[in-house]
Amino acid sequence: MRWPACALFGVALLLAPAAGLPAAAQTSAAPEAEAGDLAEAYRLFMLGRHLEGEGNTDGAVQALRDAARLDPQSGEPLAELAGLYARAGQETESIAAANEAIEREPANVSAHRVLGMNHASSAMSREATREDVDQAITHLEQARDTVVPDLQVELTLARLYLQARQNDEAIDLLEALAKDQLGYQPSRLLLSQAYEQAGRGEEALATLEEAVATGRPTYQALARLGEMYERRRRWSDASAAYERAAALNPRNASVRQRLAGTLLEADEPARARSVVEDLIEMRPRDALAWRLLAEVELETNNFDAAETAAARLIELEPEGLRGPSVLARVFERRREYQRIVDTLSPVLARALSQEVRPERLVTLFDRLGFAYEALDDSEGAIRVYEGAVALMPSDVRFLARLAQAYVDAGRDEDARDALRRARVGNPANLSIEMIGADLLARGGDVDAGGQALRTVLEGNPDDVRAHLALAGYYSRHDRHAEAIPVLQAARDRFPAVTSVPFQLGALFEQTGRFAEAEEMFRVVIDQEPDHAPALNYLGYMLAERGERLNESVELIERALETDPHNGSYLDSLGWAYFKLDRLDLAEPPLRAAGEQLQRNSVVQDHLGDLFERLGRVEEAISAWERALNGDRDGVDPDVIQRKIDDARQR
Repeated sequence: MRWPACALFGVALLLAPAAGLPAAAQTSAAPEAEAGDLAEAYRLFMLGRHLEGEGNTDGAVQALRDAARLDPQSGEPLAELAGLYARAGQETESIAAANEAIEREPANVSAHRVLGMNHASSAMSREATREDVDQAITHLEQARDTVVPDLQVELTLARLYLQARQNDEAIDLLEALAKDQLGYQPSRLLLSQAYEQAGRGEEALATLEEAVATGRPTYQALARLGEMYERRRRWSDASAAYERAAALNPRNASVRQRLAGTLLEADEPARARSVVEDLIEMRPRDALAWRLLAEVELETNNFDAAETAAARLIELEPEGLRGPSVLARVFERRREYQRIVDTLSPVLARALSQEVRPERLVTLFDRLGFAYEALDDSEGAIRVYEGAVALMPSDVRFLARLAQAYVDAGRDEDARDALRRARVGNPANLSIEMIGADLLARGGDVDAGGQALRTVLEGNPDDVRAHLALAGYYSRHDRHAEAIPVLQAARDRFPAVTSVPFQLGALFEQTGRFAEAEEMFRVVIDQEPDHAPALNYLGYMLAERGERLNESVELIERALETDPHNGSYLDSLGWAYFKLDRLDLAEPPLRAAGEQLQRNSVVQDHLGDLFERLGRVEEAISAWERALNGDRDGVDPDVIQRKIDDARQR
């Protein structure tokens, strides 16, 4: 701005009459009249500031307009006027004055600041356009003062850079602010966001942790820290961050919901329940809170309470999908598969008639199809998966499930067709190749199926599932000698993955290497004390061999603590009690297992043996006949037939 030397007199000149200006206020290079105009312009400029401070907006506007008229080459009075209008909420007038200032003085920092802030306000609204963002950035870049940074300009510009995905520019600006300790916490919070947006996740987390630890964080900062911990599955750290956020903003339902979810993941269901109950008391119609309560009750095996919470969710959202889906999970945990079918079939039909978006129906298709599979209703599963594929033709999961359902129904040609469709765009997909390998084996070429899976493994050596798939294939086709080396190599490669020693233990048990099997199961249990499949398998193996039967019962009961309605585990417990000759304790779990797993020949055989020992011969014969009509997996049909014949003779 071309202000005369009178600027040195400061505010003392503010109310001085123009005619009384001292000679020192005049510029030697300009005529006396021009110097007088400049001095008066400066006086009016300062007067405008003073009048605004006194609340006399109209007077301030007039003074600044007069100052701009007296000094037509300077943009500063107009820039000040633009700022005044902005502070008064007169956006249109503010932008006009700022543009006029820039016409006079293109590099005027104050005018660019006003325009930049105005455009930034638009850029950060829901109706923002890219032009708003670009204009805001352009003006604010010209409003920067690198000597004495304007913190509001710097932080606003950083936010705009992030909005425009100009991550490098945002990081450079924010790192400089953080280094100079300017706007310490806001700049570090934005810097964390910039790192994350740029894919520098660990720097983002470290920066946010430092900002939270060294300042007085807002609940938003703590909530964001919780989200970052969640993504890293650091559940205890996440719940601690959410707990602090909830303390700062107790009425925020979202933070409480996230807190409850992370407490569940951190295996603290009692604390999670307390958080959810408080949330429901605060907001009794909060559907998400009722869903979380159902999750908590499921986690603690309180199935009746979970069903009640799911029913309340359905009341709150009678046309919604979340309630039926949660209720289906309750039935699934109870192994009440027909109730899943009865619940979800009409819900899915209604959703399809209403043309609900396909991605919202994935869970319904998934749970309903699985229920039909568990009921050994292959045709029902096929109907569900065909519907899913018709709606989502490129979803490889449902194509694979459909192919498997065709295999289960003996429709091999349909299965091959589904696999051909699934392979388009999904070469060497493990799920697809597993089904394809089983089809090859069913056609008599076990070697070809094994080679197909070995090829997938060679292409994905770091995918533990590929190792398990190949070993499982060989095991299913009684090629244990080929399966065991695959798992032994996988155990060396993936020492922390418990599914590898578990499958290896199962193979050792199937081949009569019981000491090695027990060793593997104990490796799993040492790594994961509540690994229900390993607890059950080891307990059943001991019961079957009649060894350490009290320990067998204890192991199986631990498995049932995790999954109390698992028919296989109930059968194991009943069989262990049978071996202990505690027939009174054996009957309830064996009967429950028999009702649940009616086509499982081993379970029905055990139930028959129990009834025979109890002298209930007719019930024994019925159970053994179900065993003969079942899957016949793991039993000798001739032995069972002899039991039936002997019982009938008696």
